[in-house]
Formats: sequence, structure tokens, C-alpha cells
Amino acid sequence: MKHTKISEDNMKINCIEILINDEELGCQLTFSDKKELGEDSENMTVQELIDSLGKYLLIQRSYPEDEFESDYIHFETHDKKCSGELIDYEMFLSKERFELNLLNEKIEVLINPTQKEYSELKKILPILTNNSGKITVSD
Repeated sequence: MKHTKISEDNMKINCIEILINDEELGCQLTFSDKKELGEDSENMTVQELIDSLGKYLLIQRSYPEDEFESDYIHFETHDKKCSGELIDYEMFLSKERFELNLLNEKIEVLINPTQKEYSELKKILPILTNNSGKITVSD
């Protein structure tokens, strides 16, 4: 599945929280304009949960379970029309922003990471993408 086209306007997200996970079955990176709710979400309705998500960009790589499968790398955003498999893309990372460029489209995330988060971002991007696209890091 290829990604679905987003509007001609570039998407912008003002990131408040960066979540990085690398586990046995895959790894993911999430930029969100709201903090994760944690245990507060247990007593919320489905609509309250949906409304609490805010704007986000999720990039995920699923590792193959055996030698006959291949990695699957995809992205999704708060706009369900803007999601799909990452095939032809470029990423740019600086201490102020992260960009995901898809053909002629761009998702821009304004970030303000701690030094530890920035180091983790630089480390996880090649793992997350399996070096399948162009990644530019500007220190």
C-alpha cells in the first residue's frame, strides 16, 4: 500500500512529546502535540480518547517474524487521509524540527528535544527506516 495524498498545504505539528520505542517486534517514533495520558485514559469514553490524541506523526517499522517476510515501514498522522507505507521519502532532522518529505508533500514537526532525546532520535532514524530513504541530520 502506498501513502495516500495529503492536501497541498504542508502539515505542521508543534511537538510537545517525543516517544521512541524499539522492541522485539518493531520500533516506532511518535511526535505529538499532547502528552500521553497514561492511567488517566482508563476512565475516558472512546470519543474522549479520540479527542485527546491531538495532532501527531507516527513512524513505525515492523520487523519480519521469519526469513520469508520483509520489514514493513509505515507512517500515520492524526489525519487518517495522510498515512501509508514509507517508500519514496526523505527525512530531515535538526534540533528545531523534523521533516518527512513524501514526493512533493511535507510534514513538518517543530521540536525542542532534550540532548538525550536528540541523541536517541539520531540513533533511531536509521534503524526505523532500515536505511531505505534519505536521512539528513543537521547538528
